[in-house]
Amino acid sequence: MKSFLKFLFFVLLLALGISLIYVWQAKQLGQSQVRVERFTPAEKPKLDLDSVDILQRLNDEYAKVTEAVVPSVVSITTTKTVERRQPIDPLELFFGHRFGRDGETEQKVTSLGSGVIVSKEGHIVTNNHVVDGTDDVTVQLSDGREAKARIIGTDSQLDLAVLKVDLPNLSPLPLGDSEQVHVGQIVFAIGNPFGLEESVSQGIISAKDRRAMSDSSVDFFQTDTAINPGNSGGPLVNIRGEVVGINTAIYSESGGNQGIGFAIPSNVVRRAMNSIIKKGRVVRGYLGVSIQPVTKEIAEQFKLDSTRGALVTDVTPGSPADQAGIIHGDVIRKINNTDLRDVNALMNRVAEAEIGSELSVELIRDGQAKTVMAKVAEQPPDLMARLNRSQRQNPIFGGSQQSSTFDGMQVQDLTPRLRSQANVPDYVHGVVVTDVDPSSPAATQLRPGDVIEEINRQPVSNTREFQQIVAQLDTRRAIVLGVARNRQRSFVILKPPE
Repeated sequence: MKSFLKFLFFVLLLALGISLIYVWQAKQLGQSQVRVERFTPAEKPKLDLDSVDILQRLNDEYAKVTEAVVPSVVSITTTKTVERRQPIDPLELFFGHRFGRDGETEQKVTSLGSGVIVSKEGHIVTNNHVVDGTDDVTVQLSDGREAKARIIGTDSQLDLAVLKVDLPNLSPLPLGDSEQVHVGQIVFAIGNPFGLEESVSQGIISAKDRRAMSDSSVDFFQTDTAINPGNSGGPLVNIRGEVVGINTAIYSESGGNQGIGFAIPSNVVRRAMNSIIKKGRVVRGYLGVSIQPVTKEIAEQFKLDSTRGALVTDVTPGSPADQAGIIHGDVIRKINNTDLRDVNALMNRVAEAEIGSELSVELIRDGQAKTVMAKVAEQPPDLMARLNRSQRQNPIFGGSQQSSTFDGMQVQDLTPRLRSQANVPDYVHGVVVTDVDPSSPAATQLRPGDVIEEINRQPVSNTREFQQIVAQLDTRRAIVLGVARNRQRSFVILKPPE
């Protein structure tokens, strides 16, 4: 028995010894893998805030502006129903539609946009293309509230729309004076890009008076603030928290921001918004003139020092322009002492004028400066539709085609019968084109039924005068023709061959 106890005691001591050896080896192994790193943190910022006081204040002001304006910016979600054609079932080629299937299905499509609250009553300004053709418009505020919005009115020409929501405690933003905006000043764009609500980007005004889209007459602000899909309709805000523009479009080859965005100036927005709220549509000023651009050739023939302004091709009888004494061939250079760069500038100044107000119109007539006063009338609601229809039927000539002679063209005196066939007004006088050889250089610009009223500013009353003027032309120089075609008058440029 004693021998057994001694053996057991020996086994226990052996086991304890082996355990102690394992513990000691584990400690040694752990100590060899753990390395104590030295770490000394920075005690203070590299720069004292007093040394960057201006940057600190600018940083605080940026944050202050953002906090002030974000509650006034809304995210807009729209839905519209579109028809989509289903894939063709090969069996239908033999058995026709099955189970009433007609190949068309209706599908709800959701789109995103932005807007800005501009009144305590809940009026919201956004882009027309954000809500155009939609079935449902939902607005979400920065505090999480949502509401259905109703459309008060829209304008496709300016790409603006006014919505309204019935919610309490709204925080509107004021519209600033876009005439006081300067290139280089700081602005912020706030909106809902890619569904990322309340996103803020900061940049500057890169340029003014940009013609961003061929189908728009708006003189846009250009900005380098980050504008992406979903920002449309959101505000461009200055450092005072005033809306100076409505973000509308971007120039991009990728579909995303490339540092070139465009915004509708706030003064344009204000006039359109007030008109929509009061009358449900945008009311525009009207003079009653048809105009076209001043080209180099026209400037030379009309004895102009530049291509600025707009050339009057026709005046509507009884219109404000007619009553003011503006005539066919005048070149309008200024409105209320504001220089006009081109035809769009003239259209914008007149459209923006108050109905009933008087405009000072400076023009050039036969090389002489002249000023007349014109009282602005309201533009007929269907004017743009009539103009677009007329231009599709009778496009205004651009003058880019080559022409040097009237060979292959026949003209006759404008008799009552020919006048009726040509469908030109009674006040149009000249010779009517009765035939044009397709191989004739004149065929690129003229066609039978056109009435030539003047050549290089010389009136043409009959075929004898026409032949006399043509015989004296310098065929090396461009020719400017005054032409009437189906009640639309324009100036045609016939250039000599290169």
